[in-house]
Parts: sequence; structure tokens; C-alpha cells
Amino acid sequence: MEIRSPGLLLPSITLEDLRQMRVPSLPRNTLLAQFLRELPGYMERVGSGIRLMINEMHELDLPEPEFVEQHEFIVIFRNNCSTLTEDEVNPQSKLNERQLTGLKLIQAQGSLNNSEYREATGATERTALRDLADMVELGLLITKVSKRSQRYYLP
Repeated sequence: MEIRSPGLLLPSITLEDLRQMRVPSLPRNTLLAQFLRELPGYMERVGSGIRLMINEMHELDLPEPEFVEQHEFIVIFRNNCSTLTEDEVNPQSKLNERQLTGLKLIQAQGSLNNSEYREATGATERTALRDLADMVELGLLITKVSKRSQRYYLP
């Protein structure tokens, strides 16, 4: 996540000062700062923002925020996650045409069993069992067993 500010740092503050948390609280607009200090909840701990950001990132075992000054001031927060694949973002992208047909059928009628899946998709019994088990493993379906048969539902 990036937070951008159209202004630059004050001339007396360097990026290294920010990284080392050696930054005095110097408001650009003293009248506005004074007004906000007097309003409850806006500027309760003057000068604690940078330290708070860095400490919170450490507590969450995340990389420290990056500070960039390039025609504007930017703070970049990174997470520890690698880039997610399409399959991780959208488990349905792993599905074959039969499975997509089965999901649409469940959405339309609320549930289905193995024989209804086979009838709708033309799958063999073994293929239907594998397709349905894969969708359960992906978290796309849940199963309920009744006296007659196992039925599949959306979670």
C-alpha cells in the first residue's frame, strides 16, 4: 500500500532521519496544527506517527515502511505475502468444464448428488467422484450425507 503526499519533507528532515526515528514534530501550518490539537481524537500524541508505524510493522513481523521523496512524499507498506496466483485468488480457475457445469447446477437448484452430476456432465461415476472431491478440497462445495446419498452444497 502506498500513501502519497503532494508535499516534500521539510528541508531540515532527511529520509535517514525518518528511518532512524529521529524526527522532531514540526508542523507546516502551525495554526491548523494548534486547532487540531484542541479537537479530541485528532492529534493526541504529537510526533508519534512514524515511530508508531515502524513499531506496528515490527510487531506484525512485516517489513518496515519505505519512505520515498520523489516530487512528492511517499510511504510504502509491504506485506510478507508473495504475489498470489490466479488459482489462489480464484479457486474456480482450476475447474474443468464439467465442474463449472456442476457448480452452476448447484447454484440453480441448491444441491446435487453424484448421479445428478453425472447426468448433467456426462462424467463416469469415478470421474464424478474425483471432480466433486476436488471441489470440496478447494472449499467450493460442502457435503452432507443422508440415508440415501451424499449431497453437495455451496458453503
